[in-house]
Amino acid sequence: MKTYKISLDIKATDKLQLVEKLQAFQDLQDYLSHEDLVTATIVITEHPEIVSFIKEVIPEEGNELSLTDYISIAKKAFERFA
Repeated sequence: MKTYKISLDIKATDKLQLVEKLQAFQDLQDYLSHEDLVTATIVITEHPEIVSFIKEVIPEEGNELSLTDYISIAKKAFERFA
């Protein structure tokens, strides 16, 4: 695999936000396959409301989801997006 240098224009309110955006992009690149990254980008661009839904249902750090949590999330997703 080759490494490419690119030039980006990124909107940010300050340097901290710029660093956070770049770190988020790096994390996506490091942890998602190419296909998953492209698919996630398409989903988020076509349905930006999904981001707020994910923030609503994601467990707090260190907590795990139970089977009941998964069922509840699936029900909420169906009600909101079906």
